[in-house]
Amino acid sequence: MKRLFTLFALMLAAPLLLQANVATAAETEKTKHVVYHFNKSDMGAIKAGLRNVTNHVNSPSGPETEIEVVIHGAGITMMTEAREDEQLAAAIDNLKAQGVAFKVCANTLRGKGLEVEDLYYTDESDIVPSGVAYLADQQAKGWAYIHP
Repeated sequence: MKRLFTLFALMLAAPLLLQANVATAAETEKTKHVVYHFNKSDMGAIKAGLRNVTNHVNSPSGPETEIEVVIHGAGITMMTEAREDEQLAAAIDNLKAQGVAFKVCANTLRGKGLEVEDLYYTDESDIVPSGVAYLADQQAKGWAYIHP
C-alpha cells in the first residue's frame, strides 16, 4: 500500500515539476529589448552613457534585457578613442562580455574615411548599413529607445 501511495504521489507531482522547469526556462529568456543611441563626440557624455548601460545590465531587470548600443555620426569617437583610452576600452569590454551588442553605422565609417580596423574591438558583424535606420527598425520591433 505504501508503494502504491508513493507511485500515486509521483504521478501527481511529475506534471508540476515539469511546469516548474518550463517556468524557470522562460524566466531566463531575454524578454525586454533596449537600444541605446550614441551620436555625440563628447567623451564625458559617452562615458556617462556607458555607465547608464552598465547600470542597466547590473539592474534587477538586466538579465532579462537584450541591450544594443548603436553608434553613428560623431558618436564614432567612442570606438576610435577607446583604442587609446584604457578606461573607455574597459567599459566596452565589460559590456560586451555581458552580452551587450555594439552596432556601428557603415555610412558614418564611409563619411569619415574609417575602416573597421580603425575602431576598437569591432568586426564586420558589428556594422549596420545605417545607424538611424537600424534604430528605427529596432523601435518598430518594440525595442525601447534610450539616448543618454
